[in-house]
Amino acid sequence: MLNDYSLDAPLIAIAWQFVIARSISSDLSVCHYLILGISVWLAYSADRFSEPNLPLSRRARRYEIFKHHKSAFVLCWSSSLLLVFYCAARYLELHCILLGLPLFALCLGNFILCRREARFGFASSCTKEFRTSCILSLGCLFFPFYEAALGFQELLWCWVLPFCLFLINCLSVSKWEWFEDQKRNRLSWLQKRPGCLKALAMGKYPFAVVVGILLLIHGLEINLFMHALCVTSFVIFLDFFLSDEQDKREAIDLGYWIIPLTLIGIEDVLGL
Repeated sequence: MLNDYSLDAPLIAIAWQFVIARSISSDLSVCHYLILGISVWLAYSADRFSEPNLPLSRRARRYEIFKHHKSAFVLCWSSSLLLVFYCAARYLELHCILLGLPLFALCLGNFILCRREARFGFASSCTKEFRTSCILSLGCLFFPFYEAALGFQELLWCWVLPFCLFLINCLSVSKWEWFEDQKRNRLSWLQKRPGCLKALAMGKYPFAVVVGILLLIHGLEINLFMHALCVTSFVIFLDFFLSDEQDKREAIDLGYWIIPLTLIGIEDVLGL
C-alpha cells in the first residue's frame, strides 16, 4: 500500500534524516522533516505518473494508481508543491534556500534523464541506482549539515553510510525486479549487465563486515554504524529467507524506515 502511493521513499528519507540529525546533535524542526518528506514524494510520484503508458500486462503495480486517478493526483501534487514553497519561504533562511538549489537541480536533472530513458529506450551509464542513492542521501544530510557545524570526517561518514545503504536497497530491488523490468523494457544500465549487477549486490556482505568492525571500534552503542549494520543484516535476511520477489520489494522499504525508528525508540526507552 505505501509503495503503491509512493509513500515509502518519503518515510525512509524522514527516518534517516532523523537518524543523522540525532547522531550529530542537530536540532531540526518539524518543518525540516515536512519539507524533505513532501519533496521526496513529489519527485517519486512525478516519476511514476509521467511513466509512458504500457499494456496492462507489462505495468508495474506502483505505476497504476496515479494513472487511474489523474485529476486527484494532479490536485494533490500541486497542493503539495505549493505547501513546500510556502514552508521554505516561511521557515527557511534565504542562505539555506540558495544552498539547496544545486540539490534541486540534481533532482530536476535526474527526472529529465529518467524521462528520456523511458521515452527513447536507452539506459544512461550514469545508472539510476547510483543517481537515486546519491540524491536521496544528500537530501537526508542537507538540513542536519546546515544546522550543525561538522568536521570533514564526520560529514563524510554521515553521507557515505546512508549512500551505501540506499545503494544496497536500489541494487537489491533492481536484481529482484529484473524480470518485470525486462518485460516493461525498462532495464537500467546495470540491469542490462546482470553479472555486474549481481556482483555489486553482493557488496552488502563486505559492507556489513566493515560496518561491524567500525561498530566494535567506536563502541557497541546505537549510532550510525549500528543503524547501518542492522539494516544491512535485514537485507541479507530477506535474500536468504524470502523467495517471492514482490514480498522482498515491499519488505525492504518497510525495513529501511521501521528499523531506524525502532532502534531510536529502544535508545530512548533504555536511556542509552
